[in-house]
Amino acid sequence: MIICFTGDLFLGGDLLTSCSNKIIQIKEFNEADFRVVNLEQAISDNSTEINKCTLYTDSTSLSHLVNMKVDAVNLAHNHIQDKGLMGIVETVENLDVVGVQSFGAGENIDKAKQPADIKSGIKIFGYCDFDRPYLKQIEVADIDRPGVNPLRLESIEKDLATLKNNEKAILYFHWGMEHINLPKVDEIKLAKTLLEDERVLTIMGMHSHRFQGVIKHNEKSAYMSLGNFLFPNFYIAPPTKLYYPGKNEDTKMYKKTFYYHDVYKKTYKVWKWINRVSIIVLFDTEKGTVTPVFVKQDPDKPYVKNITGVELILVKLWFNILSASLSMPLSIYRVLHVINVKYMKLFWRIGVWKFKVLQLGVKGAIKKIFKER
Repeated sequence: MIICFTGDLFLGGDLLTSCSNKIIQIKEFNEADFRVVNLEQAISDNSTEINKCTLYTDSTSLSHLVNMKVDAVNLAHNHIQDKGLMGIVETVENLDVVGVQSFGAGENIDKAKQPADIKSGIKIFGYCDFDRPYLKQIEVADIDRPGVNPLRLESIEKDLATLKNNEKAILYFHWGMEHINLPKVDEIKLAKTLLEDERVLTIMGMHSHRFQGVIKHNEKSAYMSLGNFLFPNFYIAPPTKLYYPGKNEDTKMYKKTFYYHDVYKKTYKVWKWINRVSIIVLFDTEKGTVTPVFVKQDPDKPYVKNITGVELILVKLWFNILSASLSMPLSIYRVLHVINVKYMKLFWRIGVWKFKVLQLGVKGAIKKIFKER
């Protein structure tokens, strides 16, 4: 049996107006026996609006999920509560209606801890980190409160203890900083600790919106981040509200941004090349092998295809470099990680301020600087 794992999937934005039935143009994905994605959104028809960067669609978007033949979705992430706590419950219910398994979040902690069940004796558990500077607004499930399954070692060990003698687990983690190439040392240590557990087959990570390297440990693999699988471009209304233009609305005048930040006029959010390249992972349950496949989302249209040619050679080279860095002595790796974080934060700020000047003009941007201070 071949299980296919992907990174972030968003069913909104430009995908909602797409009429194409060939969204996923990847042979390995389409021919897999079981497909698992990280559904980076809520699916709800309620009118709740949350004061944060939000990702959601109504239930009509489920037709795309069905057309992709997705079998299970991870809901343990920072956008599952984007339609409020009831939106978490409604997301699970909407997925149940179309026969798609969900895991990692639910109406209470017991539901959030329920794994996806694969016939070959494999369970898939989902977890989301919380109480971090980069993962703040997270609703952790409780006895009588909807939310996510918390990413803590004791929580994972509790779930693994529920497995029967012949059952194994695959772990889906929503963790780490966004737009960073190198995961934190604590994340590397946790991954290695869990790979030493005989009940854990492999680990799949998300949240960075770009792929990271793979850890090889104890003859197993932990993919620290798979990146954005299919994350269509979308519109933002001030300050960070997800926006869908009307049918006759002229959107050509809206400025484009490559970043996710406060905007002051309606804006079109597009992704850089590094955010459109991702990994899908094929797990062979009989052989126990894990194989990465490199894919890319089109810059203008919501579809995904295999990477080929020279581009594939370069992507593999970058992936191998990132993976090799994860095996470096921790004293050296920590320095590289700090440099990576500071470098990315600097370029992020420069990019955001360039956009502010583009949207507000030099005087308007300067006024905004002093006002925000």
